[in-house]
Amino acid sequence: MRSMRARMLAAFFLIILLNTVLLVMSLLLGFSSSRKYWNYLVEQESHKVVMEFLTGVMETGGVLDSGTASQLLNDYDSSLINTAQLILFSPEEEELGVWINPTLSDYTPLKGEISLASPLYLKDQLRGFVEIVPLKFRDLKHNNIFISRIIQLLLLGLITSTVLSFLLAYSISGRFTKEARNTVRSLINLAAGSRTEEFKNTPTQELASINVAAGSLQTMLITEEQRRQRWSTSIAHDLRTPLTAMRTQFTACRDGALVLTEDRWDKIISELETMESLTRDFLILGELENAGRTLLVKKVKNESLRLSIFDSLQQLAESHQVKLNWEASVDTVFCDFDLCSRALEALVKNAVQHSQPHSSVEIKLKGSSESPVFTILNEGHIPIEHLDHLFDPLYKTDNSRKKQGSGLGLTIASHIASFHKGSIKVENLPQGLVCFKFSLNHG
Repeated sequence: MRSMRARMLAAFFLIILLNTVLLVMSLLLGFSSSRKYWNYLVEQESHKVVMEFLTGVMETGGVLDSGTASQLLNDYDSSLINTAQLILFSPEEEELGVWINPTLSDYTPLKGEISLASPLYLKDQLRGFVEIVPLKFRDLKHNNIFISRIIQLLLLGLITSTVLSFLLAYSISGRFTKEARNTVRSLINLAAGSRTEEFKNTPTQELASINVAAGSLQTMLITEEQRRQRWSTSIAHDLRTPLTAMRTQFTACRDGALVLTEDRWDKIISELETMESLTRDFLILGELENAGRTLLVKKVKNESLRLSIFDSLQQLAESHQVKLNWEASVDTVFCDFDLCSRALEALVKNAVQHSQPHSSVEIKLKGSSESPVFTILNEGHIPIEHLDHLFDPLYKTDNSRKKQGSGLGLTIASHIASFHKGSIKVENLPQGLVCFKFSLNHG
């Protein structure tokens, strides 16, 4: 498995190689095109200039022979017209002389071909033939030297740029991989159980996003572990209390110290019901947290919800001398009836248990059928330090520890609201009231 740094350096190398290949290809294509154009211009200009020169020189002479040919070639050599080489022929097509450019890279004798020669007329009289051989770009020695120097400089530039690019890439990749290694090391430690990792902000946007997410994950893990620890403690306490009470009574009855009277049986059954309620709440909460339950949304009449709540809690309200009032401006709501009833029951039960005698709990239904909002009001005040934790599993205030219940009711209600794409909010109102707002959003 290759490291990130090796992959980055390989990517930089491939990019440099690709750029080099493209640069060389561009230079070769450009050089080839320029060379062809240079050869074309030289060929056109050579024919024109040489023919004008020969015509001008021979205006006073006769036909081409060995003497005039030698004179012509000497005059041509001194004229600095170096764009073409000449081969002169007599009117009888006999080769008379050759002029070769002394700056040629390959200084070899030319062999004339009369078939390639052009006739040289003067005053409508054939004076001889001339073969003009235009110079090619690579024929000239100084052109070859120029190309050689360009290639050397190009290679030097490519090597220098490659080395500098590699050093720069090595430096940049080193910083990036250092940031990545720090993040990976912290994530490994986090997975191993450490909860004190510091995920620093980095200049690299992607790594910064990973660090932010990892930091949030660490916070969530800390919160969940604290909650799990609190759960374990509370579960052990809530289950141990009724089990200890029943064990004590059964042991005393076995030893003859107590008699199982009807009242004692009622207490034992009450303890069993408490354990059953706690177990049932844990099962429901597990289904909601793990999406193990299907949401059965249907159209429900508000009167059905009212009857469900009142039937369940009327006796509890009377025992606390609290009156339940229901007010609805919506006839029907879309919800899962069983879950919605359970959430409302938990909220209203909590309000009843924390209300003063001879007070009332107001349940108001507003909004729309698709997005109903239930408001539960009761007299009282919740300390600020408890507001953010009321929906935590098994969280109990000092006052609520004296109340009967598993401590999961508000947690389940919060999960039910989220299950309906809604929410639960709680606040203290200036009028000395506690307000729970339970909203749904599932049409």
